[in-house]
Amino acid sequence: MLVEVVILVAVLVLVNLLSLKFFVRADLTDGRIFSVSESTKRVLRGLDDIVHIKVYFSKRLPPYMAALRRQVRDILGEYQAYAGGNLIIDFEDPAESPEAEQRVRSLGIPQVQMNIIEKDKAEVVNGYLGMAVLYEDRKEVLPVVSSAVNLEYDLTSAITKVSMSEVKTVGFLKVNPDKDLSEVYRSWMDELRNEYDVREISVSDGGLVPEDVNTLVVAGPREASEWEAYAIDQFVMRGGCVLFLVDEMDILEGQLAAVRVETGMDSLLATYGVEVRPDLVVDLSAATATFVSGFVRFSLPYPLWPMVLKDNLDDVSPITNQLERVVFTWTSSIALREPAGGPVEVTVLAKSSEQSWSEERRLNLDPQQRFMPMTDTGPRNLAVLLKGSFQSHFAGRDIPPVIADDGSVKEAQAPEHERVERSPETQIVVVGNSRFVEQGYLSQYPDNRTFILNVIDWLTLGESLIGIRSRTVTSRPIREIGEGARGAVRFTATFGVPIAVVIWGLMRRRFRKRRRLI
Repeated sequence: MLVEVVILVAVLVLVNLLSLKFFVRADLTDGRIFSVSESTKRVLRGLDDIVHIKVYFSKRLPPYMAALRRQVRDILGEYQAYAGGNLIIDFEDPAESPEAEQRVRSLGIPQVQMNIIEKDKAEVVNGYLGMAVLYEDRKEVLPVVSSAVNLEYDLTSAITKVSMSEVKTVGFLKVNPDKDLSEVYRSWMDELRNEYDVREISVSDGGLVPEDVNTLVVAGPREASEWEAYAIDQFVMRGGCVLFLVDEMDILEGQLAAVRVETGMDSLLATYGVEVRPDLVVDLSAATATFVSGFVRFSLPYPLWPMVLKDNLDDVSPITNQLERVVFTWTSSIALREPAGGPVEVTVLAKSSEQSWSEERRLNLDPQQRFMPMTDTGPRNLAVLLKGSFQSHFAGRDIPPVIADDGSVKEAQAPEHERVERSPETQIVVVGNSRFVEQGYLSQYPDNRTFILNVIDWLTLGESLIGIRSRTVTSRPIREIGEGARGAVRFTATFGVPIAVVIWGLMRRRFRKRRRLI
């Protein structure tokens, strides 16, 4: 007996010693929501110096906040396990000394009011729920941690930002005078500012895209000049990544009409290997849209707003493999062409369903019409990723002049630059629509925000933060089924239970009769 006890104690000691060196957890939930993502693990393992996390939580918290304190400790414990000694975590109650409170307030962490009920008495107390991430002389602050839902993303973003040697820059090119980018895309531009230096850029006066820009967003271009196309092209030739959000059709929403517009991007994109078609994609797998007619407000599935479900999102790319759906409002299809500089790698990030088609001539946007295919049905490409070395659209051609508003030729303001006619390996994303990420649509379809932020993260940082952001997507739309299957479901739901009860009753009656005979 004594030998068995000694062996058991020895095994327990050995297991504890091994657990100090090897960290293992099993998370069986869908999406592994109680474990840190692979993206976070890569960030933590890549730390080359010590990051200090100071957690400023008051000790006296309401009972309903106890779970939050436990969740924060669990998450930080897992962070520490993967950081390999490069992460120091301290918990401190700022209320313990005036000096601590002064230090916390100087970091920008405010007092928050919380309701506490003790001994049948309700009172309001002040407390702290903040965190600070410190690295060398840089710091990032999470002023109030009120939930653990987005804590991993916020925390890993802060660690990434303080440990990066330089802040990456995302530039939005102004190529449409009628579009106020900072207003139309306000919510996700503000979110980008948490990670990047975001700025609006104009090259219409003859400038080039600044060299410190890492990713360029060309959204809703209208009649872009040859010089603007040249500036974009030279940015790509220097190895910059570009996101094109191109509207070939302009939607006159008050009239529910569509007209063809000139973007100035067609020939440039054709050189890179894509064509945004002058059409609108109609898809019976559609999102619900709300319209107003007179004093009547109604909602219905609107096939001109294709809803791309998981099966039609690329299941390999980190941009889309964790998304459940993306809704493209009045979008054009994308055709693949032979790039001028030779083959490049193409990934179709999103495509419409088998029940979709393209409309080029009959552009009736009436939501109450009967949508019938006028062309062959089948998937249409809605968003594509191009990766490779691209040939300049202006290879073998003169540098285009800068044309003033009055038609005169202006002198380019760009300094003398070395013209490049072949790019290193870089990436381009093209979407046949810029409306689907406008402010008004994001409130209806928040998954669209995740998609566009994932695209920019991928182009700018690789997959550092994509895996974390995508885990917050919880939309699980019901899978589309055919008319026959819908009829079977209705019949089963209506008559299935009564029929089952009748059959059970008949079987029980027969069984009781047989028992009497016996």
